[in-house]
Amino acid sequence: MTAHLRKSDQPAHTMALFTHIWAEQADFMLQHLDPRWLASAIITFGNHGQTEVQRRVGQSMSVLFAAMKLYESERLFSGFTPDNAFKLKRLASAPLPLNMDRYALVSGGLDVNMLGRLWLDAKKDDVIAPLAHHLLNLINADPGTVFRRFNTLRGRKLRQRAQKQSANDDPDPEPAHTPAKAKSHSWGIVSTIKAPLKEVLGFVAYHLEQGAHRVYVYLDDADVATYAALKSHPKVRVTDTDEAYWQKKGGRPHKHQARQTMNAADAYTKRVEVAWLAHIDHDEFLVWNTPLSAQLAALGADCLCARIRPVEALEWEGPQTEPRPFKSFVLLMQERRKVTKTLYPRFGAHLSGRFLSHVAGKLIYRTGIEGFSVKIHNAFLGDQLNPGQQELSDTRLCHLHGDTWDTWQANYAYRKSKGAYRAELNAPFDQGKGGLNMHSFLNTLEAEGGTQALRVFYTEVCTARPDLLKALEMHGLLHWYRIDPDAALHEQFPNSPSSFLKRKQTALFLSLSSLKVR
Repeated sequence: MTAHLRKSDQPAHTMALFTHIWAEQADFMLQHLDPRWLASAIITFGNHGQTEVQRRVGQSMSVLFAAMKLYESERLFSGFTPDNAFKLKRLASAPLPLNMDRYALVSGGLDVNMLGRLWLDAKKDDVIAPLAHHLLNLINADPGTVFRRFNTLRGRKLRQRAQKQSANDDPDPEPAHTPAKAKSHSWGIVSTIKAPLKEVLGFVAYHLEQGAHRVYVYLDDADVATYAALKSHPKVRVTDTDEAYWQKKGGRPHKHQARQTMNAADAYTKRVEVAWLAHIDHDEFLVWNTPLSAQLAALGADCLCARIRPVEALEWEGPQTEPRPFKSFVLLMQERRKVTKTLYPRFGAHLSGRFLSHVAGKLIYRTGIEGFSVKIHNAFLGDQLNPGQQELSDTRLCHLHGDTWDTWQANYAYRKSKGAYRAELNAPFDQGKGGLNMHSFLNTLEAEGGTQALRVFYTEVCTARPDLLKALEMHGLLHWYRIDPDAALHEQFPNSPSSFLKRKQTALFLSLSSLKVR
């Protein structure tokens, strides 16, 4: 079709048919066409689009791809591969063409504004939006683009500045509380974490790679290696919640939910250096279509908090470097019950929106508001619940709550006694019609069939079976996102024990793979 449209003569209905294919079969095309054909498709929209938006976005993307091809090809003569960023010390002092200012490595927003504008423009046309957004995501995820290389250089520059500062200043300064001076779109996250070093660093690194200005970590259990690794990063503020910390707050709460809330409040009132702060857990990862900073900048001044809805991971055998499936839920309760029972006839009565965990999602809220208090899923200004709340419809909270059978089993007992499945939570999803809350349901299931019964339940609800994926897609509830904390970890914490181990394993693999069987 694309080849025909590039000819001087083609049937009059060719572009109409091309547009119809992308309107009806975008998901199929995105899954089966390689990036070169996808780029050709959007260039075709630029040349022959049936709407002004299609032509504008297509032409803009065409110029972007052409510019990338030119400068990336010329860059190969430097001897550097596309995924290998230059060294900071190699910077030449020379004017740019047309007297342009050099891109500001740390504070510059040209990259975000350029791609973000293309993203927002594409949203105006339902036909071209999936294709344009998919290509922009590919550009953003590819380690061999100028956007990723600048991100690497930015991290190096920030670490360099931090090292210079630590040599001259107090070795452990208390960050100033300066939300009023923070840019209106700057954002960060706060989390109370008790997890292995690699998981903690992966979670933090992922969000730093996504653009978090600060990450505030409260270690729920003392760990010297984790504290040291986090402390080394200039954008991370780490607190070891030891005995002295809790003594200042009147004692350590028994429930971890209370500790989470108090730590989030501590970050909000004493340490925060961002305009917006999100309180999430270490198995939750933020993703978006429109850049988060652009979404936040667009919110009205009366919006003090915005809700981010969750999607829950399905067990998936694909590699971490590829997108994996997540399921969302229907917001309207009556429709939610109907769809849930259709997808899960055996267990639907006990599931809220097909989720094992919360469906409330999490909030991201403005900082510097006097009298503002934060909880796990809500916030208050005096007695007002979630003041000015809006939905961040282009952002999702990817929850890896039950992403594998092994991890779900490992956390099962704790969640039943103290976590997401404890007795006082989870009112029956189908009240008055035989529905049990999750705690009672799991107890009954386990009593009747033990671990095998739990496995049957998990398989139906949490695994990416072909029939379930098809049904979720039919209801518009299937989403694919790439969550790769390991890649981010080695970029943001190159000197951490986990990163060092990974590099040694990679070197060993490469050396073994080079051996020939004789």
